[in-house]
Amino acid sequence: MAKDDLCPTCQKPVGGHGHLCVPVSHDHETCDWCGSLIPDQRHLCSAKVRELAYICNSCGRTAVSPDHLCKPEKIK
Repeated sequence: MAKDDLCPTCQKPVGGHGHLCVPVSHDHETCDWCGSLIPDQRHLCSAKVRELAYICNSCGRTAVSPDHLCKPEKIK
């Protein structure tokens, strides 16, 4: 997926890692929170769950960064 591609699901621009609609998989990528190899780009370890700060108003997915969601809203 190129840097300026649009998500086929939400039509938002997505970067090199994609976002939760269409995550981009990278071989041998490890989780920044737990250090484990990431079997699925939607990986949520307990340390990452504690950092979740946004929810998508469209699909209900959660994320650490608003850039990973279609219609992000800050979790209060």
